[in-house]
Amino acid sequence: MAGKTILETWGISAEYLTDLVNTNPSLRGMIVGYIAERKLKELFDRHNRTEAHRKDDDHDRTKKGDLVVTYKGEEFRIEVKSLQTNQVEVLMPDGEWMRLMAKKEVGRKASPGLTKAGKPRKGAAIYKWVLDERYTALPDKFKKETRYRGAFQCDASDRRKLTLANDEVVETTLLKVGEFDIVAAGIFGFRGEWEFGFALNEDLPRSTHGNYSEEVRQQLIASLIPVTLPLNAPFVSDPFELLDKLLERRQAAKGKVAEPTEA
Repeated sequence: MAGKTILETWGISAEYLTDLVNTNPSLRGMIVGYIAERKLKELFDRHNRTEAHRKDDDHDRTKKGDLVVTYKGEEFRIEVKSLQTNQVEVLMPDGEWMRLMAKKEVGRKASPGLTKAGKPRKGAAIYKWVLDERYTALPDKFKKETRYRGAFQCDASDRRKLTLANDEVVETTLLKVGEFDIVAAGIFGFRGEWEFGFALNEDLPRSTHGNYSEEVRQQLIASLIPVTLPLNAPFVSDPFELLDKLLERRQAAKGKVAEPTEA
């Protein structure tokens, strides 16, 4: 007998959860992030070219990477990030860029206070983010083929101390160059499809934080990284292109010859 769905367990409807997600961007971002992690694992499962898929404990600050895979005997760490949906822009038919999501007022919170006239005060506005009607009115073919641009946040969830190559210690939420091998940027926010842009850790832009020296900035990854669709360098759609590149380097360092790549 199948177990209860989460909706049945919580005693809510799909419409109730949808409204809750739409009116709480942080909740939406968290859910999309976890779905992206699962979708990425499923992508590797389908290819059947990697093994020993796992996710390390989120609370272990010494191990970055939302998915760890073994490819041809070597272990690689992949960090999954998602678009900041409210910042996504789409190239419209008139050649102008337009913000994809619109902030819509859907009501007001109750307020116990009264005005001087004795009337109830207006409570704080309640907003939800919805697709701009100008975008939803476009033909599906155009939505599929047009260009999108946005950015994803590429940092840690909290501040921690990092020891850099020059033995300098910094306390920051920024990620250190080399903490993982590949970033998988979930770009669901572009076309509503579970797609990814993959890039090597070493090719990501460096921090421009003014509080750090140039030497330190070159060892820290930028907190906000732009990405487009169609993908532009350093992003590619095929993770195995990057895994093969990393594998070749590792094997060269060990004096081995890389195995032929599968088609």
